Amino acid sequence: MIFETVREQIALPDAAQLYGISSRNGNIRCIFHADSNPSMKLYTDHFHCFGCGAHGDVTDFTAQLYGLSKLEAARKLCSDFGLSEEHHIAAPTRCRRLMTERERIQLAFDVLTDYIVMLKDFRTVYAPLDGSESLDPRFAVSLQQLDYAEYLWDMLLDLTDEERAAFITENAEQFQRYYDRLKQFGRLRPKLQRACQMSTPLKERTA
Repeated sequence: MIFETVREQIALPDAAQLYGISSRNGNIRCIFHADSNPSMKLYTDHFHCFGCGAHGDVTDFTAQLYGLSKLEAARKLCSDFGLSEEHHIAAPTRCRRLMTERERIQLAFDVLTDYIVMLKDFRTVYAPLDGSESLDPRFAVSLQQLDYAEYLWDMLLDLTDEERAAFITENAEQFQRYYDRLKQFGRLRPKLQRACQMSTPLKERTA
């Protein structure tokens, strides 16, 4: 099952790039024979060398590249793409992969948007009816955090994608706290929960 999981979750060009092999339109020098010209083609789910005829998937490629057995190569891929070996073998359908920067930016926007909406709801729903009533903790949270959350939103809007990625990394713990708060108060949408189950959490850095 680990081999099937790796094939489904890890694109071969992504693995090649992670391991320092650059390609031009998917073409590289074959790693199976002394290749003077790029005769190997990398596809999403397999490779093929038009010189020596070598053919296989991402596990075969990694095994040849590092001189590993197929099982060792599959374990290396899971490790290098942020996966626990035990997690994958026990539950391969929930294989975690690294987020792309664009996915991570979108997740940060979604978390921040939902957090601001939640704080605004708290500000209205749990506002004290008179001065003698003690403050509801949710109303107090909205007073303490809404302005800063909206500041983060404005900052993200004004940045380029490259700047956003850096900004999210710098404030990763803050975004992760917002995610955890949404979950704590039962306001975490299934879409966001699935995103973090299948990918790298916001507080971790992508490759």
